[in-house]
Amino acid sequence: MKVLLGVTGGIAAYKAANLVRAFVKRGDEVRVVMTRGAQEFITPLTLQILSENRVGVDLWDATFESEIGHIDLARWPDVILVAPATAHVIAKLANGMADDLLTTLLLATTSPVVIAPAMNTQMYLHPRVQANMKLLRDELGYSLVTPDAGELACKEVGPGRLPDPPILLAGADRAVRPQVLAGKKVLVTAGPTREHIDPARFISNPSSGKMGYALAEQAFLLGAQVTLVSGPSALDAPVGVERVSVTTAQQMFDAVTSRAAEQDYIVKAAAVADWRPVDPSEKKRSKSDMSGVLELTRNPDILATLGEQYGPGSAGDGPIIIGFAAESHDVEERGVAKLARKKAHWLVANKIGGATSSFGSSESSASLIYHEPGREIRRFGPALKQEIAGQIWRAIAAG
Repeated sequence: MKVLLGVTGGIAAYKAANLVRAFVKRGDEVRVVMTRGAQEFITPLTLQILSENRVGVDLWDATFESEIGHIDLARWPDVILVAPATAHVIAKLANGMADDLLTTLLLATTSPVVIAPAMNTQMYLHPRVQANMKLLRDELGYSLVTPDAGELACKEVGPGRLPDPPILLAGADRAVRPQVLAGKKVLVTAGPTREHIDPARFISNPSSGKMGYALAEQAFLLGAQVTLVSGPSALDAPVGVERVSVTTAQQMFDAVTSRAAEQDYIVKAAAVADWRPVDPSEKKRSKSDMSGVLELTRNPDILATLGEQYGPGSAGDGPIIIGFAAESHDVEERGVAKLARKKAHWLVANKIGGATSSFGSSESSASLIYHEPGREIRRFGPALKQEIAGQIWRAIAAG
């Protein structure tokens, strides 16, 4: 991705160095334009070395204009990120002013623009600043990244801090994606569940949660408001996603069903334990006290419950239900059968076991099956799970 980073004159300008490094590290091409104020906090040379591209600082630099030119630079990027964006620059953009290199190319570009405000709390909360940001978002179509809250350089506590690079990178990524899930609420389940026998032993499975987390991440990037209900996983919650942590199947059932009615899509990607011990112990059992026979009872079936209430043919409006089938053999045939049995709208079938098992891996293959007979099965992969997740969402959003 080609990223044009605009750096303006706030104390948070020093964070531009780490931001440039984060873009470059993941393979993006970065060019930087700095305002005069930004150069009081960080030098152009620093950002030139990190970006490996000449930094634009002056609209009247004849050499820069002859080599690049502000119009060519305005046409170059896939996305423009202004971080930090001061109240002064936000006001100039809201009023169509073009008195330096950055504001001039912003008026000349057709690329998506992302604004990351960073300033004193009271400045940020001032009605005029809020009105200017609303104008940029609602009338000009700019994306705004909400600043973090906390202690600022001025020792005031409140909103106004420039977020860390992962949040800013996600803001740039979201701006270039087709917002096919804009305005939608999405709930994704992910990871395994654990059913404890005692504090030291439990029933579970090898799921890492990577597919569910990828689906949550991609849904956010495609514009959705996302809730991730996750069993135990070592993964960090994707940027912009609300994570609800659970352990058991019953906890996951309660977390999902209590939120289901307000969702537009529910994706059941978690590998939920089908059974739990009838009599779990609060204290660790010794081997000598265990008979070798463990009495089990069924856990609630989350997907079947959702399908019965909201699936095809159910009365009233409700969320679109997307199930998952992890199968060791006859993957698509068993997936079709499970889709009908659970009464979901869509089902994603993938293979577990063997060298190509999707459990725990970063790559996978998947078959997307629709509930109406005769619809062609969509097949994705092998590819990274993030790529497959994006393909699944675009197919589902298209209907």
